[in-house]
Amino acid sequence: MKDRQPDKKLSKDQATRARPRSPRLNLSRRRLLWVVPVALSAGVVSMAAEIMLSKTTSAGDKAPLPGTPNIPWRIGMLRDNGLRIVPTGRTDASHVLNPEQFSDAATRHAYWVATQIPATLNQLYCWCGCENRGEHRSNLQCFEDQMAVTCPVCQGTAEIAYQMTRQGIKDPGKIQAAVDAKWAPKG
Repeated sequence: MKDRQPDKKLSKDQATRARPRSPRLNLSRRRLLWVVPVALSAGVVSMAAEIMLSKTTSAGDKAPLPGTPNIPWRIGMLRDNGLRIVPTGRTDASHVLNPEQFSDAATRHAYWVATQIPATLNQLYCWCGCENRGEHRSNLQCFEDQMAVTCPVCQGTAEIAYQMTRQGIKDPGKIQAAVDAKWAPKG
């Protein structure tokens, strides 16, 4: 048998110094020292991007409405040109969903209309409220996903625009006025 040596009693301070440090504790500290600057950098980048994006809006977005110098224009408010949006994005039908994929005749027709007059629909405000969710800026964009599948406002806006263009009315301000008469909230 081995001789047992009596246990030495160490003071609390000595015991702490004598104990080897846990490598896991050091790793946690390293991670913490790495994560904090990265998180702060991400926050700074995010804020900078938000500031830059807010400054890239066109001057028309910030100009006050005529007769109301203290109210800046925002999407949905009527502009001097009769429109309610500043047209941006695509003016072609390259991203409109294929009408043939829909079994419902009205839906298929509405998506077909969007393929016929995309530049006009790109200028029209859609009263369905999709812009309030940050999804779309124009009626055309309602047809680039399935928003218009079950939305009578999206489909109706496109149909009004299609009928008016067939009658020779090309002014998007006049078309928007007809859309507003049909779909804008009353009162």
